[in-house]
Parts: sequence; C-alpha cells; structure tokens
Amino acid sequence: MKKWQLPFLAVLCFVSESIFVDVWPKGDLYVRYFFVPRFFLIFLVLTAVYLGGTRAMGYGFVFGFLYDCVYTELLGVYAFAYTLIAYIVGKAMKWFHQSWLVVFLLSLLAIALLDSYVYGIQLLIGRTDWPFFVFWDRRLWPTLLANIAFFLIFSYPLGRWLAKIRRLEQEE
Repeated sequence: MKKWQLPFLAVLCFVSESIFVDVWPKGDLYVRYFFVPRFFLIFLVLTAVYLGGTRAMGYGFVFGFLYDCVYTELLGVYAFAYTLIAYIVGKAMKWFHQSWLVVFLLSLLAIALLDSYVYGIQLLIGRTDWPFFVFWDRRLWPTLLANIAFFLIFSYPLGRWLAKIRRLEQEE
C-alpha cells in the first residue's frame, strides 16, 4: 500500500487542477484575468526537492503527456516542459539548501517558466496574438498569485507527506 501513496498524490494534484477551474467563481474579474492552477507543477517541484529529480522527471513526463492528451491539442508541450522543469529543480537542489524559501522561489520560477514557455509556443504557432505585456498582466501575474495561495496552504502538508514517503522507502 505504501508504494501507491506517491502516484495517488500525483493523481490528486493533477485532477484538482480541473476541479479548481470548475468551482472557481466566474465573475467580472475572471473575464479580464486568467488564473491557471498549477497544482501538479508545485507537486512536481516538491517531489524533485524531497525525492530527487529523476523520479520527478518520470512523473513529469507521464503526467505532462497525459495533460497534453486531455487538455491541449499539441502533444509533447507539457511533457517536455514538466520533465525539463523537474530536471532543473533537481539540479538546483544540489546547489541550494532545502529550505521553505528556496522551494517557494523554485516553485514561482517553475510556474513562470512553464507559462512563458506555453505562451511562446502558442505565439509561435499563431494560436494567440497577445503581446508579452498583455500576457504578463492578464495571465502570468494572476496565475502566480493564485498558485502562491495554493503553495502557502498546501506546501507544508505535501512536503511532510513526501518526506514520510522518502523515510518509508529508505527503511525498506
């Protein structure tokens, strides 16, 4: 049963993104600003921090490909981005101490990198015509703020759960 905790947690974070979008109130604020939940990406960063970049890269590729199949029409965009971000975070943790502030900043950087990358791909293939400052104002900042709230609420329990999984695996 212990070996299913991490995949269960990954699926929970992945599914919670679409549930959040469905239950988020759609008012006047939502028409102007776009809040994109990146809960799985935060989970991926925490996984890279607590369990290592290699495992996070595997989860990033699998769930990124699943994200591409379910939510987008371009295959490989999220699979590549999630895998690359997990690699970057895994390598960065070799240089930095594992602290809450480092994980917070890496999570913000990961969200900004992912959204900027997806925006660049969409701009490149002609699916958006927003200039960068409009993307910055209407999507990137609201997305960062919404995900900061998620991080502040759930990073401690997720981190504890991942540390527990690491301890259980080391005991085996």
